[in-house]
Formats: sequence, structure tokens, C-alpha cells
Amino acid sequence: MTGMLDLLATGYPSLDYICQVSHSPAVGETAIVRTPPSRYTFGGCGANVAVGLARLGFRVGVAMVVGDDAPGRDYIAYLQRERVDIRDVIRWPDFGTSESRLYVNPDGEYQNFFYAGAADAWQGKLTLASLADARYALLTVGALHYNRQFVQLVLEAGIPLIWQLKPDVYAYPPDALTELTRSSVLLMMNRLEADYLIHTLGVSSAAELLLDETQLVVVTLGADGSRIFDETDVHEVSAVPPVHLIDPTGAGDAFTAGFLAGWLQGRPPVVCGQMGAVVASFVLEKVGCQTNLPDWEMLSARYTEHFDKANHPRKWCPEPCPERSLS
Repeated sequence: MTGMLDLLATGYPSLDYICQVSHSPAVGETAIVRTPPSRYTFGGCGANVAVGLARLGFRVGVAMVVGDDAPGRDYIAYLQRERVDIRDVIRWPDFGTSESRLYVNPDGEYQNFFYAGAADAWQGKLTLASLADARYALLTVGALHYNRQFVQLVLEAGIPLIWQLKPDVYAYPPDALTELTRSSVLLMMNRLEADYLIHTLGVSSAAELLLDETQLVVVTLGADGSRIFDETDVHEVSAVPPVHLIDPTGAGDAFTAGFLAGWLQGRPPVVCGQMGAVVASFVLEKVGCQTNLPDWEMLSARYTEHFDKANHPRKWCPEPCPERSLS
């Protein structure tokens, strides 16, 4: 797929092996695996958001490094089927594609053990073939040497940067946080990530992160919804409960995809947050970060069910894409 992109997203890919366990064990303690995975599901924050937007009909690309192994090739083929632009996916030999072992307890809390593989092994000079076509760029957790180059290329190209935070000192050391905060038009994070950023930067609240280029700060609060800060107000948005809570992994990335679907269409912050809450609710209903991402019709129906019909997303439908209509 070529042509104008709404968004180019980057971050670690991940082959997610998700296990339901009896509880989260302390050091030296044993937990019981209730449901071992039969195989991996596709994950990784940047790709999760990209696939979420693609299913809603947007033109998106991913920039990431996979191994030149069977799972890496499988992931690339899957992204192509999802109509995600893969021009900036690098296949790196001699290392496997990144993997996550996620252990989810009955309360929906999880522990993640991550192997970076090829994504950390790659040490080249980054070029981004699709960057010239992008309206926005999204930075998620990834190898520091890769992400630094990605941000530099994005800023040099004059493309607005969106940053989805993770409290990962290896990916985002303290000296990088100020630069990323000041360079981003939109900051996306959960409450733990917000606490990490606020503490590291020495500010007193998320509202003080509205610096220089930053137009919005979005903090997700799990079942308590989300809070959106702009220059004039703080907006509270309620969560949308899933029909059945099965697996929480990927819900934050799904929220980002839904929020950005509204942002890319120029919708009000509250409507963006509501769209994010709707998309996140679908992901909670099946195992895997991308397994149950909705299409536009699914989003539209659940939005109508849970939010004011005067703010129905259909009233702000964008121009339809050639392959997929959003109307």
C-alpha cells in the first residue's frame, strides 16, 4: 500500500504468549497456569495501534524490526492482510522476532517478561521510506537507539509527533523524557506512566506537561475511564465495560487507536476519549492485543449504545478511503 498515510507508528513488535494464571506470585512462589497458549498472538504497542486504526479504515504504516525467521515473516504477511503499510519493516537476520510472556491473574493484572531479539540487535542507520507520506507519527516503546533516530527523522520532516509512554527506563531514560515531552503534540499514558513521567520531570501534575508543542495530555485510568488535559480544561471520560472481561492485554493500545481515530478526524477531545473507550472494550473480550479490534460498524454501534447520540461518530465521518469507506 502506498500513498498518503494518516499515521506512521513505531515500537517493538511482539509475539505474545498469554497465560491465565491462578495469581501473581511473589519471588520464590509458584503460581498455577490455568490456560497455556497454544501459539502466539500478534502484539507490540505500535503495531497494535496501527492494526486498530487500519480496521477502522485509516491508512497507516508501521516502522519496526522483526527477525528474519518464520514468525517474523508471518507477522509481515499478517500486516499486509490488514492493509498496513510495511515499507519500513526491517527483517534482521540471525535473531528471532521479539517475544512476550504475559501472565494474567484473575484480577486482570499481568506480569510481562520480554525478549527483544532482532529489534535490539539491529544497530543500523534508520531511513523511513513512508515518512514523507505521513500526516502524524506515533512513538511507542522500542529500542532506544532506534527510537532516537525515529524521533529525529520525524522532527526534521516537520511531522507532528504523538508519544505513547511506557515506564521503561531502558526505552525512555530520564534524559530523553524532557525532549520527548516538549516535542510531542499529544501525550498518551496510563496513570502509572503519568506518575513516572511527573516524578521524573519534577512537575506536580499532568496539566504541567502541556509544554511547547503539546496540545493534549491523555491519562487512562482503567475501569475509571480517562482524563484529558488541554490548555483550558480537564475532561473526564467514562470507561465502556466489555460484554465479558477475558484479557486486559492491549487495552491501552486499543484506547490509543480509538482516540487517534477521532483525533485524525478533528473531533472534540471528549469524543476522542469516548471512541478510545469503546475500542478498548472490544479488546478486553478476547485473548490477544489485536484479536478483537473492531471495524467502524462495530465501533459505531457500541458508541451509540453508551454515549450521547448527539455526539455520534457518524456525524463526523471523514472522506472515505478508496479501499474502505468510513461512512
